[in-house]
Amino acid sequence: MSRYDEFQAFRTSLNEKILARGTKTTKRFFTLDSNAYEPGALDAKTKELLGLSASMVLRCDDCIAYHIDQSVKVGASDEELFEVFDIALIVGGSIVIPHLRHLEDIMRPITPIALLVAFAGTVHASEPVQHQHFEVSEDGHRQVNLELAPINEHTQAPAGFASADVPFGTSPDLTINLRRQIGGLAIADMNSDGRNDLVAVCYNTSAFPPYDDWHDMIFYNSESGLETTPSWTSDEQTHTGDVQVGDINGDGFMDVVGIHGGVRTDNVSIHFGLPGGGVETTASWTSNTSPNAWGTSGKLADMDNDGDLDLVTTNQGLGVSSPTRPMFMFRNDGTGLETDPSWESAASEISNGLDTRDITGDGFPEIAVAKWVNYFSGVYYNTNGTPDTNQGLFAFGSDTDKGAAFTDLENDGVPEFGFGGDPSTVYTTFHGAVFEVSTTNPPFTGPQEVHFFDVDLDGDDDFGEIHFSDGRAHIYLNRDGVLDTDPSWTYDASPVGNAMALGDLNGDGRPDLAIGYSGDPSIVVFYGQAPACAPDLTGEGDLNFLDVSAFLAAFGMMDPIADFEPDGDFNFLDVSAYLASFAKGCP
Repeated sequence: MSRYDEFQAFRTSLNEKILARGTKTTKRFFTLDSNAYEPGALDAKTKELLGLSASMVLRCDDCIAYHIDQSVKVGASDEELFEVFDIALIVGGSIVIPHLRHLEDIMRPITPIALLVAFAGTVHASEPVQHQHFEVSEDGHRQVNLELAPINEHTQAPAGFASADVPFGTSPDLTINLRRQIGGLAIADMNSDGRNDLVAVCYNTSAFPPYDDWHDMIFYNSESGLETTPSWTSDEQTHTGDVQVGDINGDGFMDVVGIHGGVRTDNVSIHFGLPGGGVETTASWTSNTSPNAWGTSGKLADMDNDGDLDLVTTNQGLGVSSPTRPMFMFRNDGTGLETDPSWESAASEISNGLDTRDITGDGFPEIAVAKWVNYFSGVYYNTNGTPDTNQGLFAFGSDTDKGAAFTDLENDGVPEFGFGGDPSTVYTTFHGAVFEVSTTNPPFTGPQEVHFFDVDLDGDDDFGEIHFSDGRAHIYLNRDGVLDTDPSWTYDASPVGNAMALGDLNGDGRPDLAIGYSGDPSIVVFYGQAPACAPDLTGEGDLNFLDVSAFLAAFGMMDPIADFEPDGDFNFLDVSAYLASFAKGCP
């Protein structure tokens, strides 16, 4: 564990103990401390920089570490930090320099600290400085220190693995070489031309080297295929950690709903679809929530069964003293969403990932929610169009869960719900009790996003997850209602992973897989492949008597190609299996 991690863990643990045992006066002071840094006449970044300058002059190392961390998280640049250091040095004198040196050790993961060392006089300007490359997740909970290398030079070759039943190859069919932090992906026809396009939203954190572009993007599709340079970008550069696409205002055109990070009242925005195709480049609708919140994910669904799409969002706060927020639901009155949510969860927690589905049969979808450490993932029941404010079902134990999804693995009408965790786990419910159905067994844990989708078109849901820390995407096939425990398909990329989406991007009727990363490349696409047709032994693409003749010849020679059981023996079971496969036909 790094000094920075030790500092954060120590501070969080002790603050929790103090707040648990402290008096009302203690708790009020902590609240006052948190509220003082909320945006007002001064924005949050200005307030954090003021706190940093004061801490440096007072020579409080823990205070300096905390405020430089918070300053970077709310968008402070290197240049702004340097100017704060100038002021602190002028006011406090040279005695401030040792405290800058203290930061070199403890704060390396969150800012280009070699610059701080140089500023403190421990590195000469003529000496080359090698910076540490690190990435930060869109919610700030995960951080990965990568190998020191130029930002456009990969430190490992991407690798893939696929079982024969998964319709994706082991290397991407399309790569988007733009250095971005992708917060979310969606596949939909955004310009009404009959082809699906790819929507990608971007976020911005204290990653190093810093990112210089986080406009949201749409990659349009055409007869020549999906473009690799977006012809649509948002006018705004806003930290966007998730995206939903749907017709919000009922005009028949697809709208882009962005879920925004940073503690703010405008944590949701909408870029509306335009008549004749396309999407407005400036958001014409933004939320105005009370309380303010850091939006982490969203889901469009008709929560009150009135024929239009409502929006449910998961949220968090910022910092140790104010880390939690309630979930929100924005109702749609038929013309658009309300700006201030009329529904909030009773609990204020750290939630990050949700899905909706009617699991009680009353026509109103329930909400599955993933929650971070110290909180329990689970399900909120929806009664007559208004979700219960208190959680009704609870997963086993508190974990670092991210991502939630509903499914029906066996297509028997009994719902399941899964949460991305360490490991990802799928549950079902019976008479109000929760039972574990399956868990995954990836080589490393810590997914950033999870989905259920039918990747092989066999009529049942498979499970997908993308991992931030190791950049791996996994798919677990559903075999007759049971998910594979080990990944059926893996793509191990050099950047860290954030998002995934499934949809037909090349117009062949088969689902394709898009994966979003922080880094370059920022997006890769795997096109769904037609499965091999086992009984087509002549390879002509048609099944006829020639294939039967080829099978009988191979069977007579005990060629392994005729071992259709397969068990190493050649008998009537192979003949029966071949005839059954022949009768089923080719995909």
